[in-house]
Amino acid sequence: MVNDLAQRVAQAMDEPDDQTMFSRIKNTVARRLKETDPQALVTTTEFFNHTHVPDLVVTWPRRPSTPSRHIYLRTTSNQQELDDDLHRLPSENNPVLLTLGHLEAAERLTEPSGNKLLLDTAAVDSLRPAAGAPDIPQLVSRSVLEGGRGTLDGSTTTGLLITVADGADAARTGTPGPTQRAVQTASDHLNQQVAGRLSSFLAALWQGSGNTLANFPGPQRTTEGLDVTALMYLLETEEISDAAFWNRIVGMLNLAALLQVPSTAAANLQHLMREAISQWTARACMVVPGSRGPEAGPWKWVLHDGDLVLQTPRFHAVVGTSRKALNPAERYDLPSLEEIRARAERFGIPLTQLRMSVTDRHIGYGGAGDDISHDQKLDQLSGAINEAKLVIETDARVSSGAVLNCTFGNRTASAHGSRTQVPLDALVGTTIRLQTKLTDEEGSTVEALLGAQGSPPEASWSQPRLDEG
Repeated sequence: MVNDLAQRVAQAMDEPDDQTMFSRIKNTVARRLKETDPQALVTTTEFFNHTHVPDLVVTWPRRPSTPSRHIYLRTTSNQQELDDDLHRLPSENNPVLLTLGHLEAAERLTEPSGNKLLLDTAAVDSLRPAAGAPDIPQLVSRSVLEGGRGTLDGSTTTGLLITVADGADAARTGTPGPTQRAVQTASDHLNQQVAGRLSSFLAALWQGSGNTLANFPGPQRTTEGLDVTALMYLLETEEISDAAFWNRIVGMLNLAALLQVPSTAAANLQHLMREAISQWTARACMVVPGSRGPEAGPWKWVLHDGDLVLQTPRFHAVVGTSRKALNPAERYDLPSLEEIRARAERFGIPLTQLRMSVTDRHIGYGGAGDDISHDQKLDQLSGAINEAKLVIETDARVSSGAVLNCTFGNRTASAHGSRTQVPLDALVGTTIRLQTKLTDEEGSTVEALLGAQGSPPEASWSQPRLDEG
């Protein structure tokens, strides 16, 4: 049966003008490769069917460490000629030889070694994800484009996708047979680096489902932790709503590892963060009006350009390892003392110190670490000053016992103490509640995503003065 890509190539070959024909063929193949991996950039060259110059070059701008692949188109379907041709191509460019014909009995070819790939149009058709297809076959298709090796025709490619997808399902249930076959099949058809990623991904599914890494039927990693590529695959695959699964995954990761993953707002990131917010820690958070990141819907976690962001319709909260790392360049109007006291009262946030601006003077008010927001002396001080009292910064105690310094001019909050880490739910929740005037609906959504504010411990406190933070 003639496949779709072959039909389109045949139509292009009917062009009477050679240059038009070459251009149509290459553009047709380029579109199909782009459909296989939307993150890939497929560039056509000025050559066609050249011995040493590629017809297309595939790169991954969002993953700059990923080697490019040179695609060479061939009009012949003579398998011996193709095999000899592929062996002559240099390995350093990860060559892909694509015959515009049909490979017969591909298994009889001598398998190219290393990172060279020979395939036909039927194989490329098999790699294109169907509408509504499960994410794991799509993941494998992208892996083939990036690191496929050996010889792939249509049936072999379909078998590869099915075997790995079945192995992923088996890894989720701790079934060794199909999992082992998936690992072996990936090793047979993908280069060592990409096959290792898929193996790590399957191992992550295995561990996340409560199985031990020691029993994983594949290459053993040297650590129980989850590497970045396996995490990326986990986030990109079809949605896994099992909270226990993500709770185990969170235990194998930290925030630093998550921030190395390319930009995403995937459904699985939401499940991961739902478990991570009470277990992972950070030092700083910033609230900025507007949205950040493409296709970031309302009230969801987003990874964007190395930042972890809680996206909302009206603002976004960015999590950072330090206040400096957040690069708070913008300046905002300072809120009034009455507004900050009202926010603290509304959410039960103890304030331990305040620094205010009154015309061209600054006034500090603090105590021994107890909550000052309801002090009668603060009422008296406020009543004695007729001018507007704007809050520059305040210290707030959170449920973990840590103290956050909230600066309103740049809408940031960071932990006191050079080594103090704050759980994400307390850090992000407190920052949003103090830095933003939330509507009732927004307040309820914050509580649903991050939990209630929570009361700090009753223990006595000692902390630096505001001008020492």
